[in-house]
Amino acid sequence: MICHRSAGPTHMIKLMAYMSTPGGLTGAPRRLLTLARVLKAEGVQVCVATQSGSALIQAAEAEGFATVSSDSAGVLALRHGSLFGGGVFFRLRVLGALLVQNWRFRSLVRRERGDVIWIRGSKGIAFAGLGALISRRPLVWDVGYELPSRGLVRWLHRFGLWAADAVVFQYRAAADGIFGSRLASRYRAKFHAIIPGIDLASLAACSRSRATRAVGKEAPFRILQVGTICERKNQRLLIEALQCLSRDGGCQSVEVRLVGGVFEKAYAEDSRRRLADSGLGSVVQFLGWRDDVHALMAEADLLVMPSKYEGVPNTVQEAMAIGLPVMVSNAGGMPEVVAHGKTGWVLPADDPEAWAKQIDACRLDRELCREVGEAAAAYAAEHFGTESWGRQYAGVIKRLVPNGRRR
Repeated sequence: MICHRSAGPTHMIKLMAYMSTPGGLTGAPRRLLTLARVLKAEGVQVCVATQSGSALIQAAEAEGFATVSSDSAGVLALRHGSLFGGGVFFRLRVLGALLVQNWRFRSLVRRERGDVIWIRGSKGIAFAGLGALISRRPLVWDVGYELPSRGLVRWLHRFGLWAADAVVFQYRAAADGIFGSRLASRYRAKFHAIIPGIDLASLAACSRSRATRAVGKEAPFRILQVGTICERKNQRLLIEALQCLSRDGGCQSVEVRLVGGVFEKAYAEDSRRRLADSGLGSVVQFLGWRDDVHALMAEADLLVMPSKYEGVPNTVQEAMAIGLPVMVSNAGGMPEVVAHGKTGWVLPADDPEAWAKQIDACRLDRELCREVGEAAAAYAAEHFGTESWGRQYAGVIKRLVPNGRRR
């Protein structure tokens, strides 16, 4: 493990923020960087612990945050659910690697003299939860997006709820939706629902660009979806909605952009095949990973997020702040930040006909889209700022520090 230190005030609380396998600089890593910025203003110094060479650690260092390289031990470097497969011998290897990983994390925390530990997601709990426990530091578990508790994951959730001193959710209904009301009720005193903030200032230029763009009568109606290509993000529902539109001739002036890397190869190939079979191959563009998503938002007419499972996605919040109207599923925390018919539209995640109908209504009434986008931007300006988020989050952390360390 290699540590890169940055100077900071000695009186500040030091938060060790651990993210196990961040991948690219997508929603969760970007959200951690934003959190680090706002916590610093509240007297909390963040040290980011994650994979060496990752986009997250590079971005954190570029912004002057302390970082610690914490690479996955042995077979834990496998991804995409590989750790849940294999026979008995492989599972024993996984268990051994988890013990090594947790002991390394415990040593890292003690060496860096962290005051509080922050862990993201259930995978983070598996990789570092035991290490946090034996390091005798208070633990904040940022749950983020999680599937409902089932099987082995339920036992991991039980451990996380028991080990954590504070559990942070992105929306109010998350605890019961993920853990079930019975398990959630046992730990409700630890729970804090804090809607994440976003860096509104960084979106101002794209917001102005969108507000001043000229859209001709013959311009295509541009639909944008952002997210890795996988079943959870539910691109297939959008494809089925386009098929419904196509039957009524509504796709002639529609242009769809799918932004995101391929997470499930078979799902992506099946999606492309469905498009080709329905004659919609020229309507939908797979743009892959892009680092100019905000510029694409400024050029779009509608953002769609038909996910089957979600928290409160960065993408939805950012689109609303830019003034791009959003159409989202009723999954996770999206119904808590999007008011149907006022700041966007909330639709079932399994009804392509309903999506087709609403997309067509937006296509035919761009003035309606403009009004909804303006209302969304006003809502975002009032509710999505980082100051309130940072203040609430810092309050959770500071309440754990008076005792300094876990008893």
